[in-house]
Amino acid sequence: MPSENARSVKIRTSDGNVVVELYSVKRDGDKLVMDAKVLDAMRMDMVVAPDEVSRATRLLLPAVIRYVLFLPCLALKRLLRKPDK
Repeated sequence: MPSENARSVKIRTSDGNVVVELYSVKRDGDKLVMDAKVLDAMRMDMVVAPDEVSRATRLLLPAVIRYVLFLPCLALKRLLRKPDK
């Protein structure tokens, strides 16, 4: 049975299957610790070292910024879409 945690972030495949459900992200010393469930099977803490956080930031930040800036357009498109009959 899939989790219905409203405070989690679900990362899905293109066909809609949940691959990772992220519950929290926190700092532990110089590491980033993510509490997540992988493949709806095993909940675990994933630890990311500082050099990996730096790489992830360079990889993700530009795409995330562009996506966030585009969100109002997506919301407007959803509002204007004709309902299916």
